[in-house]
Amino acid sequence: MTTTSHPDSEWRPLVAPRTRSRTLVADSNGQSYRIALCVPEGPVPEGGWPSLIVLDGGALFQSVADAERRLSHRPDATGVTPRVIIGVAHDGDALYHPPQRFRDFTPGPAVADDEANRNASGGAAALLTFLLDQLLPLIGDTVPLDPARRALLGHSLAGYFSLYALTTRPGAFSAHGAISPSLWWNPALILDAVAALPRPSSALYLAAGALEQDKSGSPRGDRRMIGALEDLKAAMDAAGWPDVSLTVFPDENHASVVLPAAQRFLKFATAHDAR
Repeated sequence: MTTTSHPDSEWRPLVAPRTRSRTLVADSNGQSYRIALCVPEGPVPEGGWPSLIVLDGGALFQSVADAERRLSHRPDATGVTPRVIIGVAHDGDALYHPPQRFRDFTPGPAVADDEANRNASGGAAALLTFLLDQLLPLIGDTVPLDPARRALLGHSLAGYFSLYALTTRPGAFSAHGAISPSLWWNPALILDAVAALPRPSSALYLAAGALEQDKSGSPRGDRRMIGALEDLKAAMDAAGWPDVSLTVFPDENHASVVLPAAQRFLKFATAHDAR
């Protein structure tokens, strides 16, 4: 078989458009993180770019960056405008790093899960300090960011961390996304914080897959992934939180719900940029 000759006919690594990466050591905990950055093309908006931190960046950064690039190409049709995407991954090439996730995304031990508590936990405060006090200022030295238009997105344990950040540093992000958050870890910590906080300025997008609470679709259906989110939204509604949205995606489970929910969150974050 012969092919037509072309100057660029050799296989070479594929580099994603508009992206770059580096490793950064956190001052707050001494851990190394892989940071990925995707910056929109075109002139910087007045006040700087809106931004989105995507946790579990090894698994999710490129998917979210690709969705932002595609959807923001037609903001009139999609409701998604350009924003800087910042991926935060644990050091190494794996999609996920379970021990580091247990450490960084939790504020303490799980309340009723001996298996989960075999791992170190309690590093959430240090990670949040790293994101807000070290990472975002560093990115801001590279590309202008608007501090009033920044969002945080996490899935599973990282979704629980997004809720922790919302209740611990309210107003630090204009929008939070918590996809299938692991509320089973310590639901009272989040629910008590919701009841105690004054009316917040941050918007919250919650999502789960309809199969997550069905034992035929999830090996851990007893964790009430949907019921816990419904309880959380009810508590927030009762406490007067103004901008809380919950979507349950049909035919999706804990793993498959991530991409449709992340794409929906881009639209949600854009809608709350102007508020």
